[in-house]
Amino acid sequence: MNAKHINLNRINKILLSVFLVGLLLYLAKTFLIPLAIATFFAMLLYPVAQKLQHHGLKKPLAATLAILLLLASITLVSIIIYYTLADLQKDLPAIEEKVKEKTEHLQWLLSRTTDISKYEQEVIIKQEKPSILKAIYKTIKNFLVDSLYLFLAIFIVLTYTFFLLVYRHRIHDFFIKINWFHNRDESREVLYRITHVVHDYLKGTLTVISILAVVYALGFWTIGLDHALLFALVTALLRLVPYFGSFLGIAFPIGFAFLTQESVLTPVLVLLYFMITQLLEANLLTPYITGSRVKLNPLATILAILLGNLIWGVPGMILFVPFFAILKVICDEIPALHPYGYLLGTEEEKIT
Repeated sequence: MNAKHINLNRINKILLSVFLVGLLLYLAKTFLIPLAIATFFAMLLYPVAQKLQHHGLKKPLAATLAILLLLASITLVSIIIYYTLADLQKDLPAIEEKVKEKTEHLQWLLSRTTDISKYEQEVIIKQEKPSILKAIYKTIKNFLVDSLYLFLAIFIVLTYTFFLLVYRHRIHDFFIKINWFHNRDESREVLYRITHVVHDYLKGTLTVISILAVVYALGFWTIGLDHALLFALVTALLRLVPYFGSFLGIAFPIGFAFLTQESVLTPVLVLLYFMITQLLEANLLTPYITGSRVKLNPLATILAILLGNLIWGVPGMILFVPFFAILKVICDEIPALHPYGYLLGTEEEKIT
């Protein structure tokens, strides 16, 4: 390779551009995260609003009804979670007794395998109890404060979603008039592909989550896990974060089964059932339901999740996967960026 042919100025410009974009995303995350969520909601609700308009409704009313439909779905899931948590709260005394038995057994094992007696362990627990209570109080306080911010964020997101739905044609025409590509027809085609990529991804993901919630609930109930519906919903909803979310979600039912069941068979069965479900989901549900439009390879997906967490935290872990899908559509359309689109793509794609 001849080093003279390497364009250092171009490399420096690319690195500087990446750094500036990342810095902008990080510094403006308070503004950009609600806007990004609202944009994806608007793309998801666009067909609903369009169908309502075809029935003679005006844009504002159609957008409002579409948002109310979304709120009704979220409220329904929230109510189910609330009542399952209420059932769990009723069983807390019995669960606490079982956890106490497990703790005493663990203390006995520690006293047999180490030099720390049971009395010394209890002394250590009593000494650390004020710190533990203080940490719990701080957690509850932070939760209440975060809840207020959450309600404010929901209001902002829904307001953005409403106006994005109402002014969707004006926004669409704006991107067409910018004419970033060769001509307006090509710009219109790229924008159409981006919209459908995001819509298919969001719709497919929500469909997969709904199916997994039912499958998990039936499986956990058959295994004999208490509060199967609650843990099925938690495990399925955490699927919003690809790869990592599923494994984090299954930790809750396994940990609960280990703490509350006498035998280790139940947590083992939960783990085996989860592994089988993951295998079926990865090979059947996701490819056929999410569709072939989101052609990101696993490495690109994991990088998107990690980069999203670095810049935007937990929301970034969810939002950056469709962002990368949009980036791939743009890279596939611009000849100079084809190698980057190929790098993000799946194995069956060939570089052009």
